[in-house]
Amino acid sequence: MSHDFILSLKPIGDGSFEKEPFEEYKKRAAPLLPNFPECALENWVYRHYADIDDYAFLGFEKMFFKEELWSKDEIYDNIKSYDDETIDSFGYQIYERHDKTWLQKYILKHKTWNAPIIVFQNTTHPDMGKPYHLLEGHLRLNYFRTIYRKEKEILQDKHRIWLVTI
Repeated sequence: MSHDFILSLKPIGDGSFEKEPFEEYKKRAAPLLPNFPECALENWVYRHYADIDDYAFLGFEKMFFKEELWSKDEIYDNIKSYDDETIDSFGYQIYERHDKTWLQKYILKHKTWNAPIIVFQNTTHPDMGKPYHLLEGHLRLNYFRTIYRKEKEILQDKHRIWLVTI
């Protein structure tokens, strides 16, 4: 994947709070990533552009997305990352933070996340999490994993994910 292609996906503007609105971005970037559903384009590439280089080697143009419902046990047991800290480092905040963020409030109220996390079915990369590697949704999965360990029974039985295959 070329550096110029990655640069073409960058939202226009000088920072994460002063960038082009998503509706304008979508018109420009969606044709470049025709396999990306709008939700994945917004929550991954648009919102976390600074981090997409981490996964450019997978080939965004080769990615296919399928929305699925997974059980809380499947999510907890099968979704990994490069190391455990990546998906277990900030989850404690969902219980310990007194001035809860909008995301913490959402997850505690609805017992699931607001948008599907994005996971890659990994059969070829030994350094990545297996059998599924988390691409986007690190904070949501951190909160989920903490709740799962403390009071698993309150979580919804099924949660939406985007499954990425290549």
